[in-house]
Amino acid sequence: MAVISSGRVGDQVTLTSGLREFEEPVCITFDYRLDEPRPGAGGTLSVYLLSKQLLPIRLQLEELNPVSDGSWKSGCVYIPNGTYYVMFLATLGMPYYSNIYLDNIEVVHEILCHEHSIRPTGNIILFLI
Repeated sequence: MAVISSGRVGDQVTLTSGLREFEEPVCITFDYRLDEPRPGAGGTLSVYLLSKQLLPIRLQLEELNPVSDGSWKSGCVYIPNGTYYVMFLATLGMPYYSNIYLDNIEVVHEILCHEHSIRPTGNIILFLI
């Protein structure tokens, strides 16, 4: 996924999985890149679990080992057992200075991130198609 920042500050793009039952806790690993050629450009990447009723739970993104290219990072989020949608939310910062990239998303059965990384969250606006 590539989110090119030609829009307005705060514009959001989502990538949402289908509803999936996780019979045991897993981790989702992925590579991401937040371009910020100008300090304070401020693009962000967040990961949420959505219940069947679409109630969001924000996950704490943990950084794993850097990918071979120094501008890319490897991230991980912990998923407890249950039935969820997994949603990646890219929020743009300054126009033309906050591109966001996401690649190599994998579900792994090895627990690579911490269980305490789940936090309740406030309301977010979702548009699922």
